[in-house]
Amino acid sequence: MKNSRASAPPSAIRSAPPIRLLHLPQLLAVTGLGKTKIYELQAEGSFPMRVKITAHSVAWVENEVQGWVAARIASRTSWSAREESACFPGEKLKAAS
Repeated sequence: MKNSRASAPPSAIRSAPPIRLLHLPQLLAVTGLGKTKIYELQAEGSFPMRVKITAHSVAWVENEVQGWVAARIASRTSWSAREESACFPGEKLKAAS
């Protein structure tokens, strides 16, 4: 079987961004979530699915995880005054300029 990368022009190989994989400890650090929550979200279909590397090793595609994080950030809503005072009694959050 012929390797498909061998037939690609050298410039195409160099310009392709590397695919990085995150193992569980890295994934937990990036997301701030726990292992159980990660697997629950995957089961719901609301988190990127892991990739089986070997019989005993899995990882997540970094770009997919970063996309999930970016979507979470984009979907956040601004806090109401009531929520703000409940979280920060006696303090007012400064509005973004």
